[in-house]
Amino acid sequence: MCDETSNCLTRVMDDQCTMHVTCVQDVMQKIQAALQHIPPTHRHYIANALLNMAVSRMMTEGGSAQTSTILLRLGDYVGSGHDAPAAERAVDLTAMHS
Repeated sequence: MCDETSNCLTRVMDDQCTMHVTCVQDVMQKIQAALQHIPPTHRHYIANALLNMAVSRMMTEGGSAQTSTILLRLGDYVGSGHDAPAAERAVDLTAMHS
């Protein structure tokens, strides 16, 4: 699976793509299992909380410029009318999609 030294949450599109996608899938499954224990009255906060945590981590690891570029590309992807990404595929954020 995934260990802390592989830094798998920040490197999905690299030479070891299969290993890192497996790590991301493992984490996603654990998050989904944990979210089942959230009371229904709090579930509408989940997406915002996860996004805040992800952006905070991205800024810490990559800085503001890199984080804003990634988020701009993600916003372009979402705004271009694409379907939600499948769990087994990473969204390609190497270029704009519009």
